[in-house]
Amino acid sequence: MTVIDLVKRLFAAKPSVSFERPELDPGKLRLLIELTSFDKGGLEKVVLDSAIAFNRDRFDVTIVTAGAVGHLGAVAREAGLRVIGLPQRNTLGAYAQLLDQLKPDLAMSHFSYLGYPLFAKYRIENITFIHNVYAFFSPEQAHAFAENDRYVGRYISVSKNATRYAIAKLGVRPEKVITVPNGLIISEHEAREKNPGSLCRADLGIGETDYVFANVASYNLHKGHYLMVDAMKRILAKRSDIRILCVGNPVYPPHVDALKQLIMREGLEKHMLMPGYVAEVADVHRIADAFLLPSFIEGWSIAMNEAMFYRKPMILTDTGASAEVIENGDIGILVPNEYGDTTKLDSATLDQLAYAPRAYNITSRLVEAMETMADHREEWAVRGTLGRAKIYSSYDFKGIVRRYEEVIEEVVREQRR
Repeated sequence: MTVIDLVKRLFAAKPSVSFERPELDPGKLRLLIELTSFDKGGLEKVVLDSAIAFNRDRFDVTIVTAGAVGHLGAVAREAGLRVIGLPQRNTLGAYAQLLDQLKPDLAMSHFSYLGYPLFAKYRIENITFIHNVYAFFSPEQAHAFAENDRYVGRYISVSKNATRYAIAKLGVRPEKVITVPNGLIISEHEAREKNPGSLCRADLGIGETDYVFANVASYNLHKGHYLMVDAMKRILAKRSDIRILCVGNPVYPPHVDALKQLIMREGLEKHMLMPGYVAEVADVHRIADAFLLPSFIEGWSIAMNEAMFYRKPMILTDTGASAEVIENGDIGILVPNEYGDTTKLDSATLDQLAYAPRAYNITSRLVEAMETMADHREEWAVRGTLGRAKIYSSYDFKGIVRRYEEVIEEVVREQRR
């Protein structure tokens, strides 16, 4: 039995759900965006922001999910977007009915594959986003990705490293991938910057003359928290004026508990601070001197873009897009990663590096970079200002969305030939 035959069986019975028939403008390109849920989360926020930013005079946008439609879904509806939550029963049948009504010109998927066989059946071109270096895939996930490649006409990848990994490890043909960086909604941060800050160094026990590295990232140990512990141990043996401020949400609480216990055992609790989530990222950067993100894996870090906007010099490990934004040491220091070339990374290696404390090979390089910035703070403060210029010139989200639109229109033109 073919995949198409299976799909026919799944929605042969008429679904019991009915959708309000959409009002479609024949002069617009009909774009369907699929994701696994639309409630909260970084990926969902990216989808929301891009959907809102699409040219409404040119695109009619529908967002579809078989998961929860929550906060961000409500925000999207308030912004005038069509948001459809599929039913749990006869989901594919309902999805097919929706496609019959919408007749989309193109589908875009974000780490969600539910509609792929339907897109093939209805001859709907499909663009899939590659949001990360997918080295965290299990062998089963990697196999599923490779199998689903037949349903994808074009990929949009967020960084050169993410693109290289997809080609080398997941079997994606180079001609199918376009690399488009993540951008920053500048107006949001311009508004945040004008608000008076409510967070002070004294609130966290940080001295005014201390050199503070902000680590704005979820408490996901793939971000290199044990590497920061190793570096901070070596630094504190020599000096006490450098601190790391880690702000973010826990991903897996037992991992975070183990990390905090190690920090306490090593006597680092005053120098590697973990206060949890801070709502206003501007407040964090306001009290910090620099940005630190020694991740083992990234796609394109939005936190990196934010640090650039707030004029912070950066120390980044060579993963994701770090080598694309730090050019010849202009706005930061690039530290080699622990495993070498990105394509050498896999899920087992990633977890071994991230989930247990160890002495890392690159710790000395990280320590050197941190001390260099602390010892030459005025010079690096000036260099940090260059990051904002890069955001305005190259990573304004409006310009990034225009590039998405160009890819969409190119794919639709090719389909209609």
